[in-house]
Amino acid sequence: MNATLVEPDPLPIYRQPPSPEVDEAWNRLANIRPIAIIRDDVVKLGRDPEQAAKWPERFGFGSEAYIGRIDVFHQIHCLDWLRREAYFDHYYEKKWPPGTPSSDMHRTHISHCTYLLLQNLMCTANVDIYTHYWADAQLNAFPDFSVNHKCRDFDAILRWQEENSVDVAEFAAIRKPPDAAARVMSHRFKELFGWYNSNPDDGSDSGIIG
Repeated sequence: MNATLVEPDPLPIYRQPPSPEVDEAWNRLANIRPIAIIRDDVVKLGRDPEQAAKWPERFGFGSEAYIGRIDVFHQIHCLDWLRREAYFDHYYEKKWPPGTPSSDMHRTHISHCTYLLLQNLMCTANVDIYTHYWADAQLNAFPDFSVNHKCRDFDAILRWQEENSVDVAEFAAIRKPPDAAARVMSHRFKELFGWYNSNPDDGSDSGIIG
């Protein structure tokens, strides 16, 4: 793993400042397109198939295909959002000029991503050891972050995802069937997603957080 502090030459595209090429590279990794899973998969995940959303049959996955996503791509999506925060003016200046606060949804999304990544790091808890060395420009022993890891074949995972996932725009056009169960969401969730812009607010807050 190349974990040097000082920029190597050539600089990996994922460490480069914003550009169309950099955004394209990150967007390919942050591939949050959904996939099809079967009922047994849902059960193995500890979920109730009666509560899990299905793919409409027009997608060609069959009548018992459920909507799923691979978690690593959501994690990379979140990492990309944190990367964009380091270049906030570049990505958001037109939307939120200097001195203008960002939106409640934007701040909530960043908070969600930060905590999600923290929990994943704590869950996997990599206990590999890195050593230190003496450097002529440093009084202290300097950490050698470039640790040898045994990794999964991410390129193979990404190829599978690209070959088997459904375009996000097509997914976004799916609507709940009349007979499908719907969870009642919390007041905060509805407020955040603009539910009360077109629906009455009765002040109740008995739903799930989401």
